[in-house]
Amino acid sequence: MLDLWSRFEATAQAIPDHPAFLCEDVVTTFGQWYRRTNDFRQAYQRLGVAKADRVLLWIRNCPDIAAALTAVWAEGAIGVLLDASAPAAHLDHAINKTSPRAIVTVDNEALPGDEARHLPRILASGLPTATSVGPSAALLPTDFATIVFTSGSTGRPKGVVQSHGNLIRGCSAVASYAGITAADRLLCPVPWSFDYGYGQLLATIIFGVSHVMPRPVNPSGICAAIERHKPTVIGGLPALYSYLVSGMSPIEKTDLSSVRMIMNTGGGIPSIVLARLLELFSHSEVLLNYGLTETYRSCFIPPKLVRERKSAIGIPIPGVDIVIVDEFNRVLPAGEEGEIVHRGDYICHGYWNDPEATARAIRPDPLSPPGTPDPGRALYTGDYGYRDADGFVYFLGRRDHQLKSMGVRVSPKEVEDLLHESGLLLEVAVFGIPHDVMGHEIWAAVVPQQAGADIQRSVQQYARGVMSQYMQPRRFLVQDRLPRTTTGKVDYPALKQLAAAAPAPKLV
Repeated sequence: MLDLWSRFEATAQAIPDHPAFLCEDVVTTFGQWYRRTNDFRQAYQRLGVAKADRVLLWIRNCPDIAAALTAVWAEGAIGVLLDASAPAAHLDHAINKTSPRAIVTVDNEALPGDEARHLPRILASGLPTATSVGPSAALLPTDFATIVFTSGSTGRPKGVVQSHGNLIRGCSAVASYAGITAADRLLCPVPWSFDYGYGQLLATIIFGVSHVMPRPVNPSGICAAIERHKPTVIGGLPALYSYLVSGMSPIEKTDLSSVRMIMNTGGGIPSIVLARLLELFSHSEVLLNYGLTETYRSCFIPPKLVRERKSAIGIPIPGVDIVIVDEFNRVLPAGEEGEIVHRGDYICHGYWNDPEATARAIRPDPLSPPGTPDPGRALYTGDYGYRDADGFVYFLGRRDHQLKSMGVRVSPKEVEDLLHESGLLLEVAVFGIPHDVMGHEIWAAVVPQQAGADIQRSVQQYARGVMSQYMQPRRFLVQDRLPRTTTGKVDYPALKQLAAAAPAPKLV
């Protein structure tokens, strides 16, 4: 069973009465999910959806969208995953790139943009019960399963293509080191349109893990879901954990005894937030992960090493090796900084209908000897970092986010980490604006822990005590909350737009 449809069908037939989704008072079993899948299959067949056709899913985490996806695979088609909060430009771009046969939405909501109105639309609400469906498609592990669009935070979103076999192997590797089994209940507050949230859905499909969906998706809703459904695993993002432990949620009054593991990806957890998580979930393991949409997962930190290796992004996951290369594609020794390159399994098949971007990201393995007839593939991540003598990888930031201030290269992440350690900030994002004299003028967008405080003065004083002059932010944007992409990452282009519109500092 090397395709996702076969794996889902086997799971649903083996445990039909087992809870697949738990959302407030509603429980959906695997058997109900399977039957709902047939409803979507009938709708696809009436539209003539065939093998390798694309079907765009306007993602809201709910059982109907899960059934719409498994039905896509049963027909041998390819699911295009796009979050329902995506702007019009992203939806139009995804439609133009992938030419889907249809779009699936939960209800008859108005869709942004111009292109969706030309597509047949399948509404989950009111979808008739299937009377009959034909045999499912024959699938190979190499057949394409989904196209997941990146956040578009550094340009137009790219459609990352993954095969059935890639996704099964990647999910299985993570389950092996996280110890995920059908006995787990996994709370997922992350959109399935984001690769990390999608990975949690795959764990439900492949291993029969019960999937807890909090409502609303905020710290209060998450705490309520923990109390009600007793999850054993929570998979979240740094921003979510920051708000969860910030004092603005009922986490301290919540019964956390069911939780055996906290998982994170999508960026490093600030040390002050990690320390609080370890305190609140003292009985639980904390598993930190690193990866890209293009690689499923690349590194993890074993829970027993989280405290001593909290600044690393981890060691390579099973089936993967990580090397660091310079601008000449030379592999660098331990301690030297360069681009992080993912070698081995789980590498995507490229970007849909974008051969140039594919060629930039996926290249021959840099460790293959010259003249090798089939040198293998490696993913050049665009992330900047280094690997130490023990094999742990450290992330310094995106290659295209590196700054040069007063002639010195500055890692925005290093500045962010230092500012977080002040204990004054709930969120922080550091970026640069080109400057005639300094090269980059360093800005910090900050969300204070306490409203009403003179946060800029306090943070500036703190920065002078812990940072070299070239690292210190010169300008600040004080925000109630940082702008984020649909995948929950900080929206740096939006911050730069805010910076451009900010008034010039007063001359004293």
